[in-house]
Amino acid sequence: METLEDVAFARMTESEVACALEKGEIVEFAEGEVIFAEGERDFPFYVVLDGAVEISESTSCERRSLTTHLPGAFMGDIDLLTDRVALVTATASKPSRLIRIERPVLREALCMTDEVSARLLDAFIARRTLLRGTGFAGVRLVGSGDDQRTQELLEFLYKNHVPFSLHDPATAEGAQALECLGTDKPRLPAVLHAEYAAERPEVSEVASALGILHPVGEEPYDLVVVGAGPSGLAATVYAASEGVRTLTVDRLGPGGQAASSSRIENFIGFPTGISGADLASRGYLQALKFGARFAIPASVESLAPDGDEFVRMALSTGETVRARAALITSGVYYRRLPLENGHDFTGSGVYYSATSVQAVACRESTAVVVGGGNSAGQAAMYLSQHASRVIMTIRSGNLAASMSAYLRERIDRTPNIEIRYHTEVKDLRGDHALRGVTLEQNKTGEREDLDCAGVFVFIGARPNTEWLPDAIALDERGYVLTGPQASASGWPLEREPCVLETSMARVLAGGDIRSGTTKRCGFAVGDGSLAVSCVHTLLGGV
Repeated sequence: METLEDVAFARMTESEVACALEKGEIVEFAEGEVIFAEGERDFPFYVVLDGAVEISESTSCERRSLTTHLPGAFMGDIDLLTDRVALVTATASKPSRLIRIERPVLREALCMTDEVSARLLDAFIARRTLLRGTGFAGVRLVGSGDDQRTQELLEFLYKNHVPFSLHDPATAEGAQALECLGTDKPRLPAVLHAEYAAERPEVSEVASALGILHPVGEEPYDLVVVGAGPSGLAATVYAASEGVRTLTVDRLGPGGQAASSSRIENFIGFPTGISGADLASRGYLQALKFGARFAIPASVESLAPDGDEFVRMALSTGETVRARAALITSGVYYRRLPLENGHDFTGSGVYYSATSVQAVACRESTAVVVGGGNSAGQAAMYLSQHASRVIMTIRSGNLAASMSAYLRERIDRTPNIEIRYHTEVKDLRGDHALRGVTLEQNKTGEREDLDCAGVFVFIGARPNTEWLPDAIALDERGYVLTGPQASASGWPLEREPCVLETSMARVLAGGDIRSGTTKRCGFAVGDGSLAVSCVHTLLGGV
């Protein structure tokens, strides 16, 4: 049976090496010569012809060897597609001849050769998985897990699949990392990687340092997708694969709300389920393979027609982008906990997603999940693997109307999950971080004070439409009207709008933000696919 190591370090066949020779050039390195180093940008793809190449890393402050590539092996992982900085160093351990293929040529080859494409992409994904299991520190983040800025950076690194480690400044590892800053009283959190070290940086600064945030350029795009959740990623993949010049903009990283789901079990093609993060990661890689571009982290601050054939968008990065069509898939967000001090604990005990980033706060403690939908149920199941006790608080008296049957049954069979019906969170307590909650039974008024490390809120999704111009019509709940509904609200052109077109020509909407959707991952992906058909119509068959 093929192991993860077999997939990660598969060697090319003679015919594949011959194909690589056609795409690249032969280069030679002396023993001890560095081929590419940690933190280096734009490093090429290499195949070993003769010799040996050692892969090493020093993110734990000591240089250590990870593997050695011999003839037929190839170097690199998914960052060859993301244009990010190198996470490891490659050094010739003996005189070596390599085939060097530049990144644009590699992307072209991945689209043209199915067998090689599958081998490389599977290996890239497997290598990243194995790397996490080696004790690889990756980007070192030094700070308190209940600090809001630390949580924001953690979520950014997690959503963008950047290997990272969190260090408490009071530990030996944290103190060792902080020595790199050269100051006695650093402003935390601190971020360190290769030659980069910063105190309390903004997310955008870290993104630029790691090679995640790139200029969008001045040339118009065929399609700009606003939001990289399932709907936006699906549209990006389909559009880019069909030759549509595509840019996708997201505030934090790929995945949207789905990225916070520990396991999606009713998505077609994954009978054992798939985590939202893995689904997002695979969709992101597919989009990159086909040449799509991403602006992350960035948000659209304004959107308006630009003549009859373009839409103009101003980005939070200060750039302006023009497109022949735009697709709004900015999704929804959960309503904030309606308590006076709720904001004080956001990111330091009160969370609106449940991933490995937040689960750390509840290890061997009590977690409270607020809400009764599928997202709340998935969060409870995931947290039950980390917290000693999970309490679900439900305002109503049952889950049947809001949660899938398979999930209800699984929760019932999990011994450390307790459901409290007719129960609400009424108070939060703690200093700079959450330490406890007060629960109230809304029928009897009975209250209970409970020690608690985290409250995870999944109540009343609201559409993320506040940033949209007034010209885009919304329904009574704030969701975007499309197709005939948009036409009825004041359509400006003689032609009929496309099925996903809004009341602003050339601007489409799909996924959870669209009026009438079911708020399910599969539905969102379907919307993203349908949107590309609309784009082809708008572009005249591009």
